[in-house]
Amino acid sequence: MDKRIPLNGLPLKEYHLQTRKAIKPVHVDHVGTAYTVDKDNFAALADVTVYSLELWEACMRLPHWHPNAAELGYVISGSIEIIIWRSPGETAVFTLGPGMCWFIPKAALHSLNNVGSGQAQLLVGFSVERPQDIDLPVAFNGIPIPIRDTYTAAHAALRQWQGNTENPLIGRCPVLPALQEITTGSPYGFDLAKVTPLFKDENLGSVTWGIQCNWRILEEISMLRAHLKPGVARDPIWYPDAGTLYVVSRGNGEFTIIIATGETPTPFKVILGDYVYVPTGVLHTFCNTSASEDFEVIAFFTQANPQPEVSLAVATGFFPNTVRKAAMTQYGAENKVGDPLKELRLNKVSPYLLRIKRE
Repeated sequence: MDKRIPLNGLPLKEYHLQTRKAIKPVHVDHVGTAYTVDKDNFAALADVTVYSLELWEACMRLPHWHPNAAELGYVISGSIEIIIWRSPGETAVFTLGPGMCWFIPKAALHSLNNVGSGQAQLLVGFSVERPQDIDLPVAFNGIPIPIRDTYTAAHAALRQWQGNTENPLIGRCPVLPALQEITTGSPYGFDLAKVTPLFKDENLGSVTWGIQCNWRILEEISMLRAHLKPGVARDPIWYPDAGTLYVVSRGNGEFTIIIATGETPTPFKVILGDYVYVPTGVLHTFCNTSASEDFEVIAFFTQANPQPEVSLAVATGFFPNTVRKAAMTQYGAENKVGDPLKELRLNKVSPYLLRIKRE
């Protein structure tokens, strides 16, 4: 029996997806590239996934909807116009820039249009591990011709038109000059720069989240951005009621997932575009291994309003030192010497980010 089998029967290495190596993207020259990641190609996922999407100038993610999933997106770079139609009284058109987010309710028709002057890089998260898509050309292609005739004026274009039965995902889109200005005039848009960070230090980095308590329109999914300066690590933590899907949005780093497996957990390196899934309640940490470049990850949670993280240091520090000492030195048949946690500080909140020294 493999002693490395964790909670859901997968080896630890299966929680890390080297996206650019493992996934064949949907690609159209000079239009865009989509890395569609779901449970079929990343088996560790549960209740969440993220697509990585690149759109060239004057191109779009075609109008579509997700019958089974809410969508939460993050703009890495570029300028994106979001169009949403949910009902006659619930529509939205707004434009977002880098560091901003959008939310699309389940089954709402929407498109993502690159209205900037260069390529746009996006992360598109979903509240299920196998999101369903219906693109607009697929929808109209499936409608019987007599019904198509009732939709348009008296001409034969829609009657004769033939579309796809599979979602094409991306296409071209003309850009109106008036859309070049970045605005967030809709509750479906969200600017992380306007949120008070959970933690911010110019020498360490920042941690900011968009969850239902500060972005009330969210349903079934939420997110967090962790920005780490060189030589900085995330305080080892777990989330008690939410699985977490991390996507590397900048730089290189190192992740460690700690599950009782009979072997010492081995850190694994991550690069731009890599995914790391951490199940509910599982201890983990990550650090910036670069000497000069910042490291950033975007985390997508399986809850709209997840409970705050549990810091290993904070939680352990709550126990009396007699208990801590015994736990570290007198367990099973062991009777070790010393008091490794004697100087452990009792912090009331997570330190979030830690300055580390590489051995």
